[in-house]
Amino acid sequence: MHCSLFIPEFFSSRSGAPAVRLAAAETLLARGRRKRTALIEQDAWFFERFGVPRQRDWPVAPFTLLADGGAPEGHFWMRADPVHLSVGRDTLALDGSTLDLSHGEAEALVATLNRHFGESLAFHAPRPERWYIRCPEAPQLETTPPAAARGAAIGELLPRGADATRYRALLNEVQMLLHEHPVNVEREARGAPPANSVWLWGGGGLDAPRTRPFSVVLAEDPLAQGLALAAGVPRRMRPANAGAALCALPGEGKALIVIDAPHAAALERDWFAPLLAALEEGRIGMLTLILPGNEALLEVETVRSDLRYFWRTRKPLESYLA
Repeated sequence: MHCSLFIPEFFSSRSGAPAVRLAAAETLLARGRRKRTALIEQDAWFFERFGVPRQRDWPVAPFTLLADGGAPEGHFWMRADPVHLSVGRDTLALDGSTLDLSHGEAEALVATLNRHFGESLAFHAPRPERWYIRCPEAPQLETTPPAAARGAAIGELLPRGADATRYRALLNEVQMLLHEHPVNVEREARGAPPANSVWLWGGGGLDAPRTRPFSVVLAEDPLAQGLALAAGVPRRMRPANAGAALCALPGEGKALIVIDAPHAAALERDWFAPLLAALEEGRIGMLTLILPGNEALLEVETVRSDLRYFWRTRKPLESYLA
């Protein structure tokens, strides 16, 4: 079994880049074959692995909708995620905090939007944090993923393109409908941020993946799950640790495991150390680490024979992207 471990923002200061020494992780990086490349967005990395081309945006919406149990079919979809916009002196900014909407709150908000817009623009909320709109036709728009906009003034980050005026007007209507909505009034009363807008991004139609780069995908990430579904690759929720993951994997093939970067010590205990042991014992044949940083992506391939190169001494993790 060849295990590929993708850890978003592993080196990023925003997620708390490892400040402590992690012996197993350092061993894998020191002994393996390292390749440093230009930084690539997480979504783009997934799409390129599965051979799905970019449309005007990377078509995140139809694939995450598929993972959420929806049926994209031949329609054009956009993500319309609920967000809180904070008002500054002269700007609006996309708040970085999590809304933690309940299912009931999301359903009530979406019902109001659908009563207003009718069949011309249908909102869907299969998950409280992930909303979608089905567009009657493919708009000429380029958008910004919310991860790239959080905490920033949104003026230059709103939809751009020939249809931008129409969709910015739509956003204004949405904001007016949500402003005094009973759900938001109640949220503000208890000190929770109101869902006072939606963020449009990731538009496209479902395009069949051209490759099947993995034989199984273990991930909570909805895009990774949706791409696996579209490609006919078995997908499962990611187990809590490497031991449980290895028990769930077949003896052969190539597995992608996506980890939402937890605390560095937990990564060492739950993933790096047991996977290093599995490599030493021959329970896996190859381990690939895909580790994005602030400005570059580090990919490290390690096989069992690499572990004999004891003269490749361990160094602090950050030194590999220096």
